[in-house]
Amino acid sequence: MKHFLVINPHSFRTTEGLNKILADIEKCFSGRSMDYKVYVSRYPRDAIAAVHRYISNYQDDEIVRVYAIGGDGILFDCLNGMVDFPNAELTSVPYGNDNDFIRAFGENNKDSFRDLVKLSSSPSRPIDIIDCGSNYALIETHIGFVGHAVILSSEMFRRIPEKLLRKNVSLAYLFCVLKSLLNKSIMQQHYSIYVDGEDLSGNYSNIHVANSACTGGTMILSPYARADNGCLEAVFINTKRKRDIIRLINDYTKGHFEKHDVFIHRQCSKIEIKSNKVMSVQADGEAFHATELKLEIIPGGINFFAPQELNFVDYSYKAYRKNTKGKQNNA
Repeated sequence: MKHFLVINPHSFRTTEGLNKILADIEKCFSGRSMDYKVYVSRYPRDAIAAVHRYISNYQDDEIVRVYAIGGDGILFDCLNGMVDFPNAELTSVPYGNDNDFIRAFGENNKDSFRDLVKLSSSPSRPIDIIDCGSNYALIETHIGFVGHAVILSSEMFRRIPEKLLRKNVSLAYLFCVLKSLLNKSIMQQHYSIYVDGEDLSGNYSNIHVANSACTGGTMILSPYARADNGCLEAVFINTKRKRDIIRLINDYTKGHFEKHDVFIHRQCSKIEIKSNKVMSVQADGEAFHATELKLEIIPGGINFFAPQELNFVDYSYKAYRKNTKGKQNNA
């Protein structure tokens, strides 16, 4: 078995933090005479080619474990570098701002995924991924005002010094969201949409297609989504008025969209989307423009290794209400 550890250095606030993870890697793998290599990613998408090159050196019967050390961005890169190799296995070592895919295993498990000794010997399991055409995603795809906000924030972040950005990243992203909400063209964009053949064409302010429940560090937009059930979860917001979204945002971010008729929910395996205007898209934080997009679930598309005692959490509305009721009864 080979171990390829890919680090996003921007996930570490200090040089001391980066040096500590390097020391942990040395202690874990050198100390046990394991075959490993460390790669420090230089910029977004750099790791895709690096992962692909590394795995290409080994035959299909040689397992290669890929560790995405950082946040969901480096996890996206590692996924897209390894997805064509049946002998590759993926995991996340969470040091990013959000670590949304790891949250799908529960809210308080970072330490388990940071324990390299435990993680390196953990079993792997097949999980689903989203085929986004030219990319693959583990967590989600947004089309509409959320995608537009991510595109705006990416442009803004390139102009802000990193030290200043770290202190104000939430504020900067909120500004981009509000700016997107004021964009009438984005909020009223018309899409031609087919969901497993069903025609849902119309005007939407945002379309969220998820493979995993958690997003944005604290939000649960698609509580029914699980990366091992072979389904996509799609939520369409069909309101044109920004004040409606602002009014419903608390319920929406907690996954309680079923309480409101402006949300359309579908469970499906394939979605085809087109628009006469350029669409604003983000897939696991990777932002881009497109005029058409096909999203399709690939059941068991990759193998993911995680601590044995952890499994995907049920974030559904029914589970949420049950947990809330239990807490109230115990109070």
